[in-house]
Amino acid sequence: MKIAILDDELHCVESLLFHIRHLFPEFKVVYKSTNPTEALTPLKRLEIDLLFLDVEMPEMNGFEFLEQFNGLPFDVIFTTAYSQYAIQAFKAQAINYLLKPIDEDELEEAIRHWLEQSHSEDESSVEISNLLDHLKKENILKNKIAIPVSDGLEFVEIKDILYCQSQNNYTSIFLKNGEKLFISRTLKDVENSLKRFMFIRVHQSYLINPSYMQKYIRNDGGYIQMTNNQKIPLSNSKKAMIAKIFDGITS
Repeated sequence: MKIAILDDELHCVESLLFHIRHLFPEFKVVYKSTNPTEALTPLKRLEIDLLFLDVEMPEMNGFEFLEQFNGLPFDVIFTTAYSQYAIQAFKAQAINYLLKPIDEDELEEAIRHWLEQSHSEDESSVEISNLLDHLKKENILKNKIAIPVSDGLEFVEIKDILYCQSQNNYTSIFLKNGEKLFISRTLKDVENSLKRFMFIRVHQSYLINPSYMQKYIRNDGGYIQMTNNQKIPLSNSKKAMIAKIFDGITS
């Protein structure tokens, strides 16, 4: 059996690789990656039997990744830390999945279950297609992001995020209810996850949700005033872009 692993977190890739080699030494892991964009071409070219695919990844989540294929020539086991709503979607479509952090016993059970199934390529594609259709119809996953916190993951509505501020190798995420989440991710990592939701990097230390911009102030070097009255500094290189956005609204 030829296996591939795609997960944006390297430690997850290496951990899964270790467990697979321990449980099924006869399997051959022919490809592993932490970048879904870079993985597209080789995974369209390589002949693999099974892909372990992370759900939440920057730039392109697992579901968006699969939509780039015209029919799937391999089976998929999703790895996810998502909420119960997404898990219900997996169950409804009889899709294999593993919850993070991945337990070795559950991994073995999932692989043995997959081996026992007599799925053709067409059947696999139909299952995944049904899952993607269900997720689109129910609007599941698209409007939430999983944020790592001290005791696990917190699922936050995109519309509830006002702005994010860099704190060296950490990021503070400010919510409209006044809550602040402090996470061990760089602002660049957060930007990669949020840019598909049209968040704007207005400064090297700030990423904002444009839905909550209230004013663009040209004085004092230029800054954005958010709806909570927070003043966000504006880089010189971003001033023309912000001015154009507001000109577009007022014209």
